[in-house]
Parts: sequence; C-alpha cells; structure tokens
Amino acid sequence: MKKRFLILTLSSFAVATTTVAQIAATSQGFRNVEMLAGWGFVNESSPLGETNWFQGDGNIFISQSGFGNAYIAANHRNTGGEAGNPGIICNYIIMPDVGELSNVSFYTRSTVANNNFSIFPDRMYMVFSPTGGIETGNCTDDFGDFTETLLVINPDLTQDANSPDSYPIGNWLQFSSEINGPGRVAFVYYVDDAGFFGSNSNFVGVDTVEWVLAETENETVEKAMIDSKKSLLLR
Repeated sequence: MKKRFLILTLSSFAVATTTVAQIAATSQGFRNVEMLAGWGFVNESSPLGETNWFQGDGNIFISQSGFGNAYIAANHRNTGGEAGNPGIICNYIIMPDVGELSNVSFYTRSTVANNNFSIFPDRMYMVFSPTGGIETGNCTDDFGDFTETLLVINPDLTQDANSPDSYPIGNWLQFSSEINGPGRVAFVYYVDDAGFFGSNSNFVGVDTVEWVLAETENETVEKAMIDSKKSLLLR
C-alpha cells in the first residue's frame, strides 16, 4: 500500500509529490506442510509419540484460509505414556530467519473431543530467540535458545471454553506480539499431563502466520525527512 505526500522544494518553492512504500506484512499459509521452505519442526515430547506436526484435517475442522485442510496441526499423539504416567507434549514450529522483526501474528484453534462434548485442554507458547539460535529445550526446564516468551494461550490449561484465557475451541482466533529486533520466533505446543493417558491435550491447528519487518535506519531517516517537509508545507 502506498501513501502520497505533498512536499515543498525549498530551492524553487514549487510543490511536488513523492511516494513512500509502507513495509508490507508477509504471510505463510500451510497448503502443503511438507513443502515449507526454511521452517523447522522439532518434537521434544517425553516420551516421544507417534505424530509430529502434520497437514491439517478438514474433517476435524477447516482451515482459517484456503482449502479445508490448508493448516498445520498437532494432536495428543505427539507424546506417549502409560496409565498413571502420562506424557508431556513439547513440539516446536520454528519460523525461518526472515530478518529484523516488528510484529508476528498467527491464527489457532482447538476442538472438542470425539464425543462432541468433552474438552481436553491445549496450550500454545509463542517464544523468541534473540540470538537467532534454534536449539530447543524440553519445555519443562526451558525452551533452549528461545529465551523470551511472547505470549501463552491457555496458560493454566483450563477446560472452561468460556474463559477468556482458554484455547479457542469453536473458531479460529488471531494472536499477535510485537518483537522489535532480530531473531527467530517459534510456536510451541506445550502440554503436560498429556497424551492418551493424560487429562490434557487434544488437537490444535495453526494457520496464516504473518510478520512485519522492522524499518531500516534509512527508511526511518527518509520518513523523518518527508514528515519535516510536510510540516513546512502545512505552515
């Protein structure tokens, strides 16, 4: 999108026009999860389960945008466990290095159990690696290089779908965080007391990740000059 400004050319006192391109948001959909270039997937769940991140399932719910299965998903089978000793899900989606970030947003949702009634709570972390490193942790102790927590969805694993802190169940909901710095972002499906034998974890989808790059120093100076000239014109 472009905005048009009037500026004053001081040497001739003639009015001219110029355009400044705004920094455009870039987005990633998930039409084909297996073909995502530069994205990383690390499952640190304990014990490790049968699934990782996979192509969405339009029979469970449809995508936020695009074809019915055009989202990325994970489920309670990310971890194993046994009766009386459930697992811990700790499964990472790591974004590519896209440059110095200003903001990142994404859509996510969960769903009720197969009986169309019960809720097995899910939880998602959005974390940031200021060094750009991609070493992952086990979630229980730390998130490795991702030392900054940007947001947490359903931090207390509430089953109350009407709670403002719960995971969105019936519809996709967008979440976002300002960043303002170089580094990498990861989305972490982190649920304890999880898996088939646990009280928590069911099925989550992630869709339409969008990011805005920070302005460069030259762009900031250019905008300041244009604002200054605009103010002269308005006097």
